[in-house]
Parts: sequence; structure tokens; C-alpha cells
Amino acid sequence: MSSIENKPRVHCDSPKLCRCSGHKPSCARCNDKSLHCRYEDDSEPAWKQRVAHSSTVSEKQSPSIESALADTELTPDTRSSPSKRPDATPVGNLGIASPGLAHTPTTSIIDDLHWLIAPHLPDHGRARVLVERYFANVHHLRCFAFLHKPSFLQKLDSDSSRNHDGNPLLHIVCALGALFYAVEYETSRNTVLHINPLDAGKQWAHHAQNLILARLDRISVENLMAAVLLHDYEIRMGHYSNAFMLSAITARMAQALQINLEHSTDVLCREGGNAPSASVKESRRRLMWCCYITDSLVGSGIDQLTLIDEDDIKVQLPCNERNFVLEEPCITETLEEGQMLKFLPVEVLPTYPQDCMGMTAFYIRHIAMRRKVLKYIKHLDTAKMPWLPDSEFAQLDRELRHWYDTLPANLQFTPTTLYIRQETSQVGALCALHYAYHQTMCDLYRVGAPGLYKLRAPFDFPPEQSEFLGHLQSTLFDHARSLATIMAEALRHGPHAIADSWLPTILYDSCKIMLYYLTQLVDPAAESSKALLAETIPHVQNNVKALQIMRSMYADAAPLSKAANTMVEKVGIEISNATRNPNFIQEDPYSNNEADDGDTAGSAPGTPAQSAPDYILNPLSIYRLARKSIPEKHAPETMPQPTVPTTPSFIRPSPARSLPSELPYSVPSNARDESHLAPELRSEAMPQSDQGNFDELQSLFTSDPTGWTWQPAETAVGSRHESSGLPPWESQALEVGLDAWLPTFSLEPQ
Repeated sequence: MSSIENKPRVHCDSPKLCRCSGHKPSCARCNDKSLHCRYEDDSEPAWKQRVAHSSTVSEKQSPSIESALADTELTPDTRSSPSKRPDATPVGNLGIASPGLAHTPTTSIIDDLHWLIAPHLPDHGRARVLVERYFANVHHLRCFAFLHKPSFLQKLDSDSSRNHDGNPLLHIVCALGALFYAVEYETSRNTVLHINPLDAGKQWAHHAQNLILARLDRISVENLMAAVLLHDYEIRMGHYSNAFMLSAITARMAQALQINLEHSTDVLCREGGNAPSASVKESRRRLMWCCYITDSLVGSGIDQLTLIDEDDIKVQLPCNERNFVLEEPCITETLEEGQMLKFLPVEVLPTYPQDCMGMTAFYIRHIAMRRKVLKYIKHLDTAKMPWLPDSEFAQLDRELRHWYDTLPANLQFTPTTLYIRQETSQVGALCALHYAYHQTMCDLYRVGAPGLYKLRAPFDFPPEQSEFLGHLQSTLFDHARSLATIMAEALRHGPHAIADSWLPTILYDSCKIMLYYLTQLVDPAAESSKALLAETIPHVQNNVKALQIMRSMYADAAPLSKAANTMVEKVGIEISNATRNPNFIQEDPYSNNEADDGDTAGSAPGTPAQSAPDYILNPLSIYRLARKSIPEKHAPETMPQPTVPTTPSFIRPSPARSLPSELPYSVPSNARDESHLAPELRSEAMPQSDQGNFDELQSLFTSDPTGWTWQPAETAVGSRHESSGLPPWESQALEVGLDAWLPTFSLEPQ
């Protein structure tokens, strides 16, 4: 505004009010602030004149939009837009530098993103840009890195003149790339898009699905790759019924292709002839492990929903990216730590096979542990008391901590590692690795928070185990806070760092755990609690803001951000200015005298006559969300309500719970004692008298952020909602549109 070309205006020239956007006859920013905008003459801001000049020069130099795209392979970071909006993701929040306007070669295409929602794939130049966005954002997540990038790009370039309408893999790769292309365009320029980023590539994904379903008899590795990526895309879009059915297709295809076995015993590719290359064999391994991860996450520890048994997978773990890209064969370990393929000759076995293993291998091992944790949570009625040294809880805790403590230095969450991974577009994968660990620890330690997570058969902690109970609750809180810390760092590295579809539900769960702990599990009047609240408020605020940022990337981010913000407001924290209600510490903001409408009288004590996964899965799990779209619903567990009083759901009616207590396996010395617990959670207050208040609290902390009621009704004691932590892939929450969010319905996390 200091240029000679830019004459002053009335009102909006003041930097305290707004900065001229250059629009005539009225400045857009003045309109936003309801100010009167007036230019003294016909002058324009200098920056707008420079943009116009740049546009004119570019149009003269470029014969067409299409050729410009093909020649320069423009990315969202090389384009600009004069239009801004306050609710778009701020550039600073994602650590993305805004490109200079002077470097914009063609502004005639600035606002033309409608090719992203066209029914057919774009020309070769644009398609290659989208493929690059896929590899930069999605490829490294979990075990999606089964595509050999050099080979894929080589084939794409060599077939540039061919029609790809019959290629489902290219369609879904471009669809995922289009989503992140639009997101990066929006975030890097803070622009108003004329399309919804979630609509980018939607028609290509739909076409890929049509091709896969129309050719189910054509079982091939390429079609399986397309189905796996389509499953992930459908979850991002909140299409859970599609995702659930696709998970079965991927499992059956993997079994039909027998990729659970090594292609041959020639792992090091020393045989000649027409044998597949090292990259082809490695791609098959990665695809098998990706199917295993998908099946594990859909199954969520339920045998009935699991189609792939890890004992049937006889391939080694994925190698590191360097060996894969360079097509260098190597030997890695199998799923069991320290073990290699049994048929390998002793003379070829490496001394340190872990040196050839990459991030994906360690992620797969963690998923195997998570699978056991979720199965344990769903069978607490047969589990040993968690404080016993030989309990299932103690064993799982040791396994998880060993996995985390033995991560290689290049996989630890440090500033140096983050910047190293930034260079290879692997920040998102590194964050996802650590999200998985902390979320699984939350899943394991939720046995100490039966009020927050309504388990089917919660443990009864006797008074002498109050220290152990405090340890469980404080550890649960610490891991929830660690999730928020990782997110704060991830936001600094761009959209690819928050590209995993697990994140929205993880952040929502993190908020819920932290707020519940601070308001219900510790004494709110204690000075230490007030200090802890002050330390935690920024983490909660950051989580809510992150959910708001993710609305352009995930269908469920909008309802989850709204639900999280509602929780925050109800506990007295003001997101905008970091203040709290002065009465918050003294009073319980959730108590009321209304009955919980969800607690119907259709439950019967003891073990139900029939059982269905609905009762023990997180309402945000893919199975539960898929069930919502099925018109036919019934309650197989429902039994007539007996007239005799039932045992309170806090205490398990099993005689096995009367075992004498033993010393816990190991409780840190700083575990909180019972005096710091809220009165209603202390041992002497655990019986029936306070159960009503706990049910009332559930209306907030275990409410359904997606706004759907769920079927069928509960029948077993404590089975109303067995909640695990929020599973990774099922982070999308809307199958019928964002307008379906109705706060009157209830639900809680897995």
C-alpha cells in the first residue's frame, strides 16, 4: 500500500481495520468488516497491477492452459489466488510458505479447478501432477507404499497417449492425489475454492469402484491395489458401507492371489530367467501386509469380523524405501521379532536383518500388538486382574513399551528425525507411527476409566489397589496429552503430516480423555489440579483447531470438531481467548437430574443369550457405521427384563473377581493416590449410590459426535457401549452428509 500507484482510501486504508484487497467498486475486506470503502480516484493497489501485468505476459508466452500445465507440471504451491477467506487453513498453521505472485506463470487457470471434478481423468500433464501428490501424501502412510514409484511413473509416461478409462488403479491414485492437490492449494494460498476439496476426484473414485465391482472375476495384483486404495478413500469420504464390503473383497483377493506366501524361495533374486524383479516381489509383500492391516483395523479385535490370520502370512516384513526404490533384494525379519523365513539357507542370513527394515515394518508389528489389545479389552470377563504380575494387561503393557523403547533412532519422534523425514515426505508416516502407539496405550489403559469407557465387564478395583487405579488413570491422561503434542508438531509440517484418516477420531478421543480426567478423575479443588488444567488447556485448544483445519480433508472432521468444541465449552474453557468459567473448578458442569434416554429397560444381567459385534465395538468403527445404513435392524441380545434387582454395572458379578489382591506388576512411584480422585470415583463410593451421576456424565463424554443413534439396544450388564480408544482408519463420521449431525443422539468411542 506504500507504492505511488496505490492512492489512499477512506476507512480501509487504516491497517487497524483492514488491508485493501484491490476489488472494485468495493473492497472485499471492507465488505467483510461492514466498512464503507471508497477510492479517491481510479487507481489500483500496486500488487494487483503487478498480477495483471504478470497474467498478460504469461498468456502471451503460453499457447494454452493445457500445454502450460504439461510443460511446467504446476503444483498448488506454484499458483496463487487473489481471493481469501477467514475460515480457510492459515498458512502459518501448516508451515507452508506462500509462493510469490511474481512466479505465477498463468493466472488464467488460478480459479479453474473444475477439472478436478470432471467425469474423466485429465490429460497426461495434469494426471502426472496428481500422481505426484498421491506419492507425496498417501504413499508412505501405514503400508500403502506397495507401488514402486519409478516403475509406476515410467509406465504412466510411456502410456501417455493411451486411454486409461479401464484402469481402476490409476483412477483411484488420481482421486486421492486430487484430494490433496485441492487441500494443498487451499492451505498454501488461504483461498476460497470454487469446489469442495472433498469433491475433488470423487467421480474418478466412483469409476474405479465400478470397474472393480464389474470385474470381480478378474483377480489381479493391480486390481487388489486399486481395491485397497479405494477402501481408504471411502473411509475418508465417510462411506462406511462401501469400505466395509471392500475390506472383504481385499481379503478374499489376497487369499486368491496367495500373496501371503513368498513368490519363490529365491528371495535374493539370484536365479535368472523370467523371474519377477526384486521390486515386484517386495510390492507383493507390502500389498499383503496392507491387506492384513486393513483387516485388523476393520476387525477391531473381533474374531467374527477378521478374515486374515497373521499365522497364515509367510512373507517377510517390508524392507526400507531405499532398497525398494533401487530394487535391491534383501532379507528382513518376519512378524515375530528376531525371526527370519524358515526356508532360507543359513549362509544367506544377515547378521542384522533389522538394518534393512523400514518404518512400515515397525508399524505392522505395532498393528499386531494393537490387535491383541483390542481383543483383550473385549474379553475382560475372562481376564486376570490387571494388577497381577502375570496378567494379560501386564504382558501387553510390557510388549508395547518394549516396541516403543527399541525403535531405531531414525524412527524416534525428535526434531531431527522430523526434518529428515520431511525431505522424503515421510513426516505423516512418522507421526502416524507414534499416534498408533499412544492411541493403543490409551486403549489398554482405559480399563481404569470405566466411567468414560463403558466396558462390558469392568474390573472391580478394591481399596488396596487405589494406587494402581490412579496409575492407570494418570497414564491414560499422559498418553492422551502426548497425542496432542504430536499433533501440534505435525501441523508445522504441512498437509502431508496430517494425511492419515485416523487422526480426526484420535484428536477427538484425546480431547475427551484430557477433559474427563481433569474434571472427574482428580480433585478439581486441589492446587495441583488447577495447575494441570492450565497446562492442558493449550493442548485441548490445539486439538480443536486441528480438527477444524481437517474439515477439508476428512468427512468426519466437521462433526468431530463441533462435538469437541461443545465439550470444551461445557467445561468452561473458551477456545478463542484461553479463559475458563470461574465457577468451573468448584462445580460439576455436567450434573443434572434427567435420566439417560439411552438406558432403556431391556437389559438382563449376566451373559447375554446371543451376542453381536454391535455391542462391543466403538460406535465410530467401520462395522458400526456400516450397520447404520442398513434398514433391517434387530436386537439379538434382548431378553425380558427380570423383576429382581440387578448388580450395579460398576462391579462385575463374576466370582473370579473375589480373588485376593496381589502386588501390582510395577507401579511408578509418582502414581496418584486416591485422595486426588473425585469423591464419586473413590473406592468407598464405587457402589450403587453414584451410578446415576455417572450415567449422566456419559451424555457429554460418551455422546455420539456423528449424531446417529445406534442399534440394537444393549442387554448385558455393562454392555451398553464397550468403548475402545478410537480406531485408526475409521476416522470419518458422515455417511449421509454433514447436515445429518443431530446432537440429540448418543454414542461413545471404542
